[in-house]
Amino acid sequence: MFISGYGARALVAATTVFVTFVQAKGPCDSEIYCQGDLLHAIQMAKLYPDDKTFVDKPTLKPPAQVLANFAEIGGANASREALQKFVNDNFGQEGSELKSVDLTELDANPPFLNNVSDPTLRAFGKTVNGYWSTLVREQDYSTLCNGCVSSMLSLKYHFVVPGGRFRETYYWDTYFTIEGMLRSGLKDLTRSSIRDLLALVDLYGFVPNGARVYYLGRSQPPLLTLMVKIYYEHTKDAAFVAAALPLLQKEHAYWQSNHLVNVTKPDDSGVVQLSRYIVDTDQPRPESYTKDYELAHNATTDPDIQARIYADMAAGAESGWDYSTRWVKYPLAPTDRLLYGIHTRQVIPVELNAILYQVELALDSFVAIANSSSSSIDYRGLAQNRRNAMYSMFYDQPSGLFYDYILDEHQRSTILSPASLWPYWSFGASGEGGASQPHEGGAWANVAFSPVSRILGNSPGGFPATLYNSGQQWDYPNAWPPLQYVLMQAALITGHTDLATQLAQTFANSVFCAWYKTGGSIPGILEKLPNTTDTGHMFEKFDSTQVGKEGSGGEYTVQAGFGWTNGILIWTLDTFGKSLVAPVCPGTPLADGVATTALATCSSAPAVSTMSDSSMISSTLPVSLSWVPTATTAPTSSTSATSST
Repeated sequence: MFISGYGARALVAATTVFVTFVQAKGPCDSEIYCQGDLLHAIQMAKLYPDDKTFVDKPTLKPPAQVLANFAEIGGANASREALQKFVNDNFGQEGSELKSVDLTELDANPPFLNNVSDPTLRAFGKTVNGYWSTLVREQDYSTLCNGCVSSMLSLKYHFVVPGGRFRETYYWDTYFTIEGMLRSGLKDLTRSSIRDLLALVDLYGFVPNGARVYYLGRSQPPLLTLMVKIYYEHTKDAAFVAAALPLLQKEHAYWQSNHLVNVTKPDDSGVVQLSRYIVDTDQPRPESYTKDYELAHNATTDPDIQARIYADMAAGAESGWDYSTRWVKYPLAPTDRLLYGIHTRQVIPVELNAILYQVELALDSFVAIANSSSSSIDYRGLAQNRRNAMYSMFYDQPSGLFYDYILDEHQRSTILSPASLWPYWSFGASGEGGASQPHEGGAWANVAFSPVSRILGNSPGGFPATLYNSGQQWDYPNAWPPLQYVLMQAALITGHTDLATQLAQTFANSVFCAWYKTGGSIPGILEKLPNTTDTGHMFEKFDSTQVGKEGSGGEYTVQAGFGWTNGILIWTLDTFGKSLVAPVCPGTPLADGVATTALATCSSAPAVSTMSDSSMISSTLPVSLSWVPTATTAPTSSTSATSST
């Protein structure tokens, strides 16, 4: 059964999907997984270190019986011991509705390996290529009793999970994962992954954050159209594009209807429309329930402000950058109070609009590929309007950078992040070059990329998410694989080939060395480090201050697996492999000899940071180093805005 519309809510019962329409402000109407006394009691009892554990558990009895059993133990007044026994008796193991898949199309020697000159990196790429088989899943509801339910959204095809606590498919992760899968020759797996996301659009009108009912209230950066684009570039499957087009148009219509905001231009010459992350909820996120609840109640006793915090936390999760100083009103606030000032819905983010610009141009090309005459929407015109609006609201000419616009402050943000360079990829990738903005590939692009080079020179582990050491995971010192990918793309497309290669070498060093330091080995090429018991971890994020150190901070411990790291590494090896050299891993046997010499001739980035963490960025003070843009290049604006909140 397929029902469209944002209000659709679903629970999986064995193999049957039940859908109801509700007015609740939670992500779905389930009194187990999305809202109500049972969810509140169990999560606030803190039975598990991670709130996601409980909401990922399928029931062992039908929902009505589970709720009746909860009432029998005292409901909201039950003791912690009674709640633990109740969960043990009424819920199964998280992830038990999934099973591994035999990946028969996996090529042990995919063609991308031929583009990697260094034998160590080539062998590492072959090893990572083999990890796909460990991350592929399909759903199996045969383990559920008749009438029992799971929080998983029903998916027909097999898919790749990120890894660790992330046991389901995730929206924007899939794009970066696909970049690697296609180069591994996994075209059928890529097609299946995209078809699952298209089916979610068919059912709900958009792609949820992830394939769980508790994610139904929000999406993630809308990269589905661009997934189809790169799939088409690798396969030339026009029939697939034609079949996908109506659903891609449907998703775009959702973003246009639900995420646009009107903003007055700086010169008061008119109003432009741009998109933002926004979620309509007045409840904690089920998978991070205690974090949200305690944050809101520590911040204020005002229920209206608490509801606003819940909504802005959900919108921050929708961004994929959960969480960052980009979304807070006071980025220099103490770490334990930083999120009191979260106002995500008041931020118009650069990267969301850069993505939608690419989406609109891709839809325009898809209409031609599909030879469709049914579309009356001028997608190219929408893209051009968005591009012009981005220059009006985001662009800071002295620095050549793009900065988020803050609605409730009527000015641009001053926070530098890889999002500040994202439009250089998007505008360049459009194939339109500098048609209306002559500086895009010229002098102003050189100015914009200058701080990237300086910051990277002091960041041997990768380019940090921001320059604020806030304790949040999408801030300094964490370097995220998707952001390294965007910077590489932006540098490549604007002709900054040496910088792109330096970014690629730095990323390859981080991934390889973290894997090596956690027990990674390659028979006949690389011996396992002594005193390591694991077999090598592919982390979701890295520490920019050190080579080969996993990232930290945020709401959960660092995760290994990891889908987008694997995908972006393979893309990096395929794209830059002829220029990359064997990584140098400080503190290991690979820190000496030929490898060290090779790296020194390849990159100006130091093998280890020459500055202490505290001297680079303070947790409570703004940055004041020569490699950070000075106050004279910081963007300012006196624009006014009208919000459509």
